[in-house]
Order: sequence, then C-alpha cells, then structure tokens
Amino acid sequence: MTTLISALLVSALAALLATVALGVVAAVTGFERRSLTATSAGATDLPPRSMTTPLLLGGVMLGAALLVSATAARALVVGHAPWSNLHEFSIAFAAVLLAGYLVLARSWPIAGLAPLVALLGAGLVAMALGLEDRVDPLVPALQQPLLLTIHVGSAVVAYAVAGIAFVAAVTEIGQRFASDGLLPLPSTEVARAVSHRAVLIAFPILTIAIVLGSVWANLAWRSYWSNDPKELAAAATWLVFGAYLHVAGRRDRWERLAPWLIVLGFAGVLFTYIGAGLFIVGEHSYGTP
Repeated sequence: MTTLISALLVSALAALLATVALGVVAAVTGFERRSLTATSAGATDLPPRSMTTPLLLGGVMLGAALLVSATAARALVVGHAPWSNLHEFSIAFAAVLLAGYLVLARSWPIAGLAPLVALLGAGLVAMALGLEDRVDPLVPALQQPLLLTIHVGSAVVAYAVAGIAFVAAVTEIGQRFASDGLLPLPSTEVARAVSHRAVLIAFPILTIAIVLGSVWANLAWRSYWSNDPKELAAAATWLVFGAYLHVAGRRDRWERLAPWLIVLGFAGVLFTYIGAGLFIVGEHSYGTP
C-alpha cells in the first residue's frame, strides 16, 4: 500500500508541475493574453475565459483527486486520521488546498490562479515525498482519536484555506503594481474579494483548532498552555490574521496593508507547520520524521 501511495504522490506532483509549466508557457508566449482578448471581444456578460482554462483546472483537479486518494489510502494503512506526522499532514494540506481552490473557482473567475495554487501544492507534495513515510504507533500524547481527527483536521483546513488567501493576496499585490496589467491573473478587485473570503473561512477554523489544541494539551500534559514553540507560533499567526480582519474593511492609508498581512499570516502558517514542528524542539516534536 505504501508503494501505491508513493505512486499517487509522484503522479500528483507530475500533474501539478505540468499545470505550472502550462501556465508559465501560456503567459510567457502571450497565448493567455491573446485568447482572453479574443474571448472578451465576443462576450458581453461573462468574464473572459482563456482557451487554456480547462487544461489548467483539469490539472488541478487531477492533482486533487490523486492526493485525496493518497490521503484515503494512508488512513487505511495507519488506521486513524492520516495527519499524525509531517508526511501525512503535508499530503492532507495539499489535498485540501487544491480542493478548496476548486470550490472557490466555481463562484469566482480565478482560473488564472491555477498555476500558482498548483505550484504551492507541488511544494507541499515534494516535501511529503522527502519525509519518512514509515508507519509508527501513535505516541501517548496522540492517542486521542477524536481530538486527533478534529484538532489536526481543523488545522489542515485552516492552513489550506489560508494558502488560497495567500495566493490571492500575492496576486492583488502584483496587480496593484502592474495596474491590473497581468491579464492571465484575476483583477485586483477579484483577488482581494477571494483572499478576504478565504480569510473569513480560515480564521474561525484556525480559532477552533487552537482552542481544541488547548483542551488536548490539558488532557495530555495537564496544562492548557505550555509556551511550546508551535503554540506560540499558532497564536502569533492567529493575531496576524486578526489584525488583517481589523484593517480589511478600511478605506484609508491602511487599506494597502491588508494583503501584506495575509502574506505575513501565511508565513506564520508555514513556520508553525514546518519550523516549529521540524526544526525547533518542543512538545510537538513527535511530528518530526
């Protein structure tokens, strides 16, 4: 089964990298610009749709399907929620990232973000492939099946949706500098709306994950808070996204700070996910490979 999972991960990585390559080639050669212009010239009430859109979305769909399959297979192998270490967490993170993007793409014209989302997903899959995939018994602190499923599962969803917000925020920043001249990408307004919607989804889920983590910490270590590096990093990340929500609706000089706070918040997500779990020794070091 582990061989099958590895094959699924490699196939997903190949599909995502192909999606990235297609997006780069189309943008560099100007094909995206020409096809969008031609489409918009003949349409009156629909957003312009690139000729490469089905291929880009298809690549993300294929990657998502392969990763969901890998996650399900890993659950069968380990016999519990498949996110008890960084290898498993990375697979689930990538799967939810791609699936969440596809859900939002049904309501927003964000097909142009597909290569960027695929690139982020490919990075997560590559990390999973670089980590040890052995199946070990759960350490005592993790032997709470319900909390393992809900607490860590909430973190997976929150991080993944924050990843979508990050991609959209970077797009907003780029479009502002280019005066909406990056035609393959969504406009500034669309990017802002999508990043805001994503944060509105991610923030309460991250809050739930942190609260449940505190409950679990008390059960495992007899303390709701222990100044563990991952706890501190998660709290700092929560505060950054809270600061974003404070300035997001403003229409003054603070307005342009909003997407940068999302970028900073996702940097906090990555530090919590990788740095505080892999490189810094703490109560969560059981998540290391």
